[in-house]
Amino acid sequence: MKKITTSLLCFLLLSLALLPFAFAAPAETPVRKTADDFKDLKDLPQDVKAKFDELIKGGVFSGVSDDTFGIDAKMDRAQFAKVAAIIFALPIDKTLTTSSFSDIAADHWSLQYVEALKKAGLTNGYDAEGKMYNPSGEVSRQELAAFLIRGLGLDDAAKKATPVADSTVDDWAKGYVALALEKNILTKLDNGSFGGKDPATRKMLALASYEAKKLFADKGKTATPGTQTPPAQPDKPTTPAVEPEKPAAPAPQPAGTGKGKKVVVTSDVQASNGEFRTEDKPIVNRLQGLGFEVTRLASSKITPEALSGYDLVVIGSTTNSKYVRKKLKTLPVPIIYNKSISFGDADFSKVAENTDLPKQTTITIKKSDSPLAAGLSGDVEFYYEPSAISFGIPSDEGMVVAAIKSDPSKAAIIAYEKGSKNVLGEAVAARTVMFGASSDGMKDNATDELWKLFDASVLWAVGSDKK
Repeated sequence: MKKITTSLLCFLLLSLALLPFAFAAPAETPVRKTADDFKDLKDLPQDVKAKFDELIKGGVFSGVSDDTFGIDAKMDRAQFAKVAAIIFALPIDKTLTTSSFSDIAADHWSLQYVEALKKAGLTNGYDAEGKMYNPSGEVSRQELAAFLIRGLGLDDAAKKATPVADSTVDDWAKGYVALALEKNILTKLDNGSFGGKDPATRKMLALASYEAKKLFADKGKTATPGTQTPPAQPDKPTTPAVEPEKPAAPAPQPAGTGKGKKVVVTSDVQASNGEFRTEDKPIVNRLQGLGFEVTRLASSKITPEALSGYDLVVIGSTTNSKYVRKKLKTLPVPIIYNKSISFGDADFSKVAENTDLPKQTTITIKKSDSPLAAGLSGDVEFYYEPSAISFGIPSDEGMVVAAIKSDPSKAAIIAYEKGSKNVLGEAVAARTVMFGASSDGMKDNATDELWKLFDASVLWAVGSDKK
């Protein structure tokens, strides 16, 4: 008996010694923060902080930086995809490397979450054809209501609900909003309206997701791996959404598309594997989404002959400027410079070197009546988080479409019409644009407005703005 007791004691001591290791998180798993770790959450009421704590600890949300949650930042469709996939327990295929949407790059962080939403029937894309998801696009409050109600399997109930009498809500969304208000998933604004077309913020998304997550757990319904429909209502399954999400009052877009047109995107090549740099991939994806047939060309291969026959040339951010210089000045093909150094080298700007202004988020539209302004005006958020914006200083005949807000003397979007004069007084051979977004900013940090401006620049350059 003594021997058994001694053995048992040794076992218990050994277990206690190993216990911290048994319950320690894996080395690669970061320690979850709490609301008190974020300066914009720590002073919230305790009951609200408790909701954020649950979402943060559950891995549903993280901050936009180490000490900032970003409660007032606008949420985008990629962020929503992740949140919805987690709170509705959708099966996520981590082996996926290709998206069914043309504007989701293979290396985009949201790819697997977006595909989970599509498989569950919660989205069928952003455009009528279902080819684009628009990951950086804003989500309006009424769209957020529809997304969450569908995720709860209450699509049929929303269609039968008494519509809200609220002029800020579009007709298609009134049933969803009515149900979201009834179930306390979302609340009205301080002015008494729902603000259906207002962009949803990360705070709104977090609090609405918390309430939806509770309802989902109370129903005891979890998504079955491999199913093609959203979580069901208790009495009958809901019909998968087959309509694209309706954008909230989109800005007017230029007429025409890139369908049937060919574009070449120049890029540097990685010395390690001989493959094109990935930083320009968001532009490639966007052009494909507009219908262009896209070809990649290495910086070292740039010649007028190699670029002739295309409808558009895009000088990507990673292009080595030494291979561009003045080679393309007389090329009768529209060009978009996403490389401000090359734009200056080609005599379209009075400056070329040191033309990146770091830590910027906002530009100011200077020519709102131009098709390149995409219907936008005033100050426009370019990035969600501060990043570099490139600039130029054009000739008197160069059109300044937008300037950097913090320094209006620095133009962020510049356009030259064919036949106008560059800084040397030479006639411009074809429509030419400088688009000042950085490749890093365009990858995961671009706002919907940035992409609208990019689309407008592209379609103007190829003449698709002309009726």
